[in-house]
Amino acid sequence: MDPMIDKSWEGFRQFYELAFGTWIAYLFLLFLWKRLLKADYEGWRYALITLVAGSFYIINHYFFYAPFYRPLIYSYTIVFSILYYLILVKPLTSTFIKKMVAFITSFIFTIVYIMAEELARHLVQGSLIPGVPVPEFLFLVISFFAGIGIILSHRKRN
Repeated sequence: MDPMIDKSWEGFRQFYELAFGTWIAYLFLLFLWKRLLKADYEGWRYALITLVAGSFYIINHYFFYAPFYRPLIYSYTIVFSILYYLILVKPLTSTFIKKMVAFITSFIFTIVYIMAEELARHLVQGSLIPGVPVPEFLFLVISFFAGIGIILSHRKRN
């Protein structure tokens, strides 16, 4: 049976990078919107944006060398931008300028997400601290406990 996805299309992105980047990007998104933009949305909005951003991993891991990678990643970027606008920016009751700034945060959020993933990759490869590779499982353990901490911090206090 032929595989559905050609193995030669696979990229170099690894799951530990996604896991490590996700909780950092989520906390950064909360900081941007709750502290800087003073928007206090329901938690599902921030979680959904982070989940959609994290799903770029699917494209970058399974289709990075596919012949249709560029149109796929560009199309998905447009979908992400539209969702970011609809979920976070459009509900703002503020000036056009503040909404423009709010939309620009989507790029800042993306950069932070990618930087966190890159940090994990370079630490695992031992290229950030020469000769000292960090085991990739540590990033998964850290991410697991960070996820628990985030969830527990959002529970209702009686």
